[in-house]
Amino acid sequence: MTPRSAVPEAEDRRDWMGVLARAPLDLLRASVEGRRPEARRLVGPEVGRIQLRATAPVTGTPFHLGEATVTRCVVEIDGRHGYAVVLGSDAERAELAAVLDALLQDPHRHATLAAELLEPAAAAITERRRRKAGAAQATAAHFFTAARTP
Repeated sequence: MTPRSAVPEAEDRRDWMGVLARAPLDLLRASVEGRRPEARRLVGPEVGRIQLRATAPVTGTPFHLGEATVTRCVVEIDGRHGYAVVLGSDAERAELAAVLDALLQDPHRHATLAAELLEPAAAAITERRRRKAGAAQATAAHFFTAARTP
């Protein structure tokens, strides 16, 4: 039986699954290369759509925002199930993320993969968000109202 401290917590797994879904594809490929054990596909990768719901800010009423295309995949490696759901129709990304999710559940591989993959991927995601925010800010229109006095 695996020691309790070696089993990842649900919050940790949720965090790394989010990183895997957004990580640069070349980083995912490099992390799997050379260490990919035999993975058995259980589901997909398959493309589908999900409904997006939002909440109105003032009233709190939920409403249908739209739909998004997602790709999901489930694999099994050494009795561990790896899951991935990624935005868009990228079958390769979904399968790589599922394989890496299964590998990250292995206590013997977790520390190495976390250092080699999760930390650089999280940094790349943060940098990509910073660049997008900077580009959006550069084109933002700033409106102001001048108070008129009678």
